[in-house]
Amino acid sequence: MKNNKIKPITAVILADGKNSRIQKEKSLIKIGNCHLLTKQIKLLSNIFEKILIVTSKDILRKKFPNIRIVEDYYKDCGPLAGIHTALSNCETKYIFVFACDMPNLNKELIQNQINYFLDIQPEALIPKHIEGIEPLHSIYSTDCLPRINENLRKNHCSIRGFYKKINLKYFTIEEKDIKHFFNINTHHDLIKYEIVMNRYKKVSNFS
Repeated sequence: MKNNKIKPITAVILADGKNSRIQKEKSLIKIGNCHLLTKQIKLLSNIFEKILIVTSKDILRKKFPNIRIVEDYYKDCGPLAGIHTALSNCETKYIFVFACDMPNLNKELIQNQINYFLDIQPEALIPKHIEGIEPLHSIYSTDCLPRINENLRKNHCSIRGFYKKINLKYFTIEEKDIKHFFNINTHHDLIKYEIVMNRYKKVSNFS
């Protein structure tokens, strides 16, 4: 059987957040019959040949022993440190970065973003829609490392802080697809997601 998985790009899941607003490990929230991180891995493993998780949490190392896990070099510097760590450890020139709290990742959208990236090959490709941009559903080149290193050494931890220094392009997202970037940061977000999913199940069962 032909292997159609993406080879030049590593899928990266950032899972080292402190979860201060929800007071539980977001990546292990139950979504249906499995944990959120398990759900993401299942989807991404159908697209990418390599998957990398960035975290220092032992609970995730034990839960996912077959996935390569690496730990941030720069502590307490947020997602930018996670991107730095992933770019420093990946075996490919590019990484596709995802936040661990996104339950609606969509295979078709991801593949369309990859195809657009491979056509133009900038140093980074960031989704953009009417509500803003999505740095944690983005593709980054290892060519970004010097700029990221420079910012982190100065303790400049804004994930967007190096964007003006690189060849960056935007990937336009239609309004109907904004739902795929929904993330669970608070208990309110989780309740909102569960309500939407329950409504979807009722409609599906009725159909």
